Amino acid sequence: MTQLLQNINRVEFIETRYLSNIMLLSNSEVTLQYWRNFNELCLVGLADIEISQAIDNGSCLTTVRLTARTTSDFDVNHRRLAWRVTTVEGDQYLIGTTEQPYPVTTVANDFPDKPTSPSGKKITVSWQTPLNILKIMG
Repeated sequence: MTQLLQNINRVEFIETRYLSNIMLLSNSEVTLQYWRNFNELCLVGLADIEISQAIDNGSCLTTVRLTARTTSDFDVNHRRLAWRVTTVEGDQYLIGTTEQPYPVTTVANDFPDKPTSPSGKKITVSWQTPLNILKIMG
C-alpha cells in the first residue's frame, strides 16, 4: 500500500537529541509537549512524502520518503536529523524520533536539462520504522 502526502509548503529539521520528552500518543500520533527550535529549509516549490507499508517477518514496516528541493547549501555532517513538515492546510507531521531507526538524509545536486524544471539541491529523507508517519497533535 502506497500513500502520498502532497502540498507540503514548510520543511524543518532538528537534531534528534533535541527531541527529548516527545510523547507518542499512538503509532501515528505524537505531541512535542514544548517548543523546539527547528531549522527551516528555503524550499523551491512544494515538497512531498511517499508512505508505503510492507509486512516483514510478520510485522508491519512503514517507509516514509520525503523529497524536497532547496536553493541553499545543505550538509548533513553526520548528524541524526528528524524532520517536521507542514502542509498547506496546516497539518504537521514528524519524521523520526529520538530512538533508532533514525531517518537517513541524502543531498544531491539537481540541475535538469530543461530550463523550466526546478533545480537546486534535492534532499531525500528515508525513514523505515514500525511506526507510521507521526501526525503532530496540539
